[in-house]
Amino acid sequence: MNKNQKHFLIAIIAGIALYFLLPEANGLTNAGVRMLSVFLPTIYLWLTCGTGWTSLFSVTVAIMLLVAPGVPSYMTLWGNVCAAAVIPFLMVATVMEESGAFEWIVKWIISRKFIHGHPTLFMIMFTIAMVIISIFTAPQVVSVLFFRILYEVTKSIGYTKEDKFFKAHGLLIGWVAQTCDGVLIWGRPYVLTMVGLVVGLGFSKFTAMDYFSVCGFYLAIMIVVAWLVIKFIIRPDVSKFENFDDAAMRAELSANPINKRGKIAILGMIVILTFYVLAYCTFLGPVAGYFSGISIAAGVTLVCALMCIITVDGEPVMDLNKAAAKVPWSMIMFLGAIMFYAGNVGAEEFGISLCLQNILGPIVAKMPIMLAMLIGIVVASLITNFCSNTVAGVVVCSSFVPAMMSVPGINPAQVLAFACAVIAICGTAFCTVSAAPTMSIIYSDMGVEYKGTAKYSIAVCATMIIVSCLIIVPLGTKLLAGII
Repeated sequence: MNKNQKHFLIAIIAGIALYFLLPEANGLTNAGVRMLSVFLPTIYLWLTCGTGWTSLFSVTVAIMLLVAPGVPSYMTLWGNVCAAAVIPFLMVATVMEESGAFEWIVKWIISRKFIHGHPTLFMIMFTIAMVIISIFTAPQVVSVLFFRILYEVTKSIGYTKEDKFFKAHGLLIGWVAQTCDGVLIWGRPYVLTMVGLVVGLGFSKFTAMDYFSVCGFYLAIMIVVAWLVIKFIIRPDVSKFENFDDAAMRAELSANPINKRGKIAILGMIVILTFYVLAYCTFLGPVAGYFSGISIAAGVTLVCALMCIITVDGEPVMDLNKAAAKVPWSMIMFLGAIMFYAGNVGAEEFGISLCLQNILGPIVAKMPIMLAMLIGIVVASLITNFCSNTVAGVVVCSSFVPAMMSVPGINPAQVLAFACAVIAICGTAFCTVSAAPTMSIIYSDMGVEYKGTAKYSIAVCATMIIVSCLIIVPLGTKLLAGII
């Protein structure tokens, strides 16, 4: 019996035990018992066996136990609008990466004349380039691309990978790329699934753009914290930065401009983002109503289809089969499963939220609300640095949000702001090698050595816990008051 089979057996035994032993108490219904007997072992499987086949198996078992009807459940698993948007978005991003458009954009940004001889400005522009590229693609792609460019820059200046200059900027890649994955909303599976979960917990008007309106500040503050950690704690030697030949990089860009395929892909991404933004520009009235009505998937799918029609040198800009083959399908299955549970776990017929309120509510009510939120955010940060950010977010939001909502006189906007802070802090996962898939690149032969670097990442995470409690939750409470 291999490791996965052992974990699978443990999950089955745990599910059977929960099914027969979990009492219908504190508001938990019989349907809720059946739901938890599937959902809780599923979380264990996600932690131990991955999120692909486990997601398919989990939803199917829930259906077979009559927890949810089959047809709509499978429609949610395979046909949810998030998957419909994410799949073609990833395909368009693949074209941008393969065409060299990403690399050209980054090199253009970091080769501006005013950067020469100013290492702090280089770090700032390097970060801005990361944020821009992170809008369009996954943090793993961002990491590989930026480490390749960082190595070129480091070598041209006269440093080696063992010098603090490389290590500091390598850590910056991990911090920014991973946090962007937990804050930026365009084609972002993790953020979209967590928004769906929060909606399922009773905040029906909450949208991805509402989340970004709050946590965009979180990202900005995290970047400043990262710069300060580099400048005043890591303190890399930048005395050789005068040797950075930005003119040579500009000459290279001039000699090798973006090809037609890359330009078309960039234009496609601009169209996608335009569709997305217009849907949330409520001041445009019927225009915003139209774009929100056709869903975020419409613009992405349209661009993807057109790129299969438009040709460059007799070849389509996008080969659909090749682009589809590079989509991480296990992630799509996980996305579908999370959307399934997001739409069901908080439903009244299961009584799970009511049960959590009845159990945790009195405990939360006895402590200051900000202390309860601090505990929740600390727990989220700890869990996410050892397992999946989505699992960490699901566990903390599903446990703390219902309990907080049961406290008499609680401000719902404050609870929603807390949920936003949890989602963001769960995306800030880089203190361990296993914190996120991105860290396998950051702490690899391509990246930096893990030994001796964890203390810097912990400093960033600890600071962001404080920022979440003192700034993000109060700010979010004010910004989100209008949608409660």
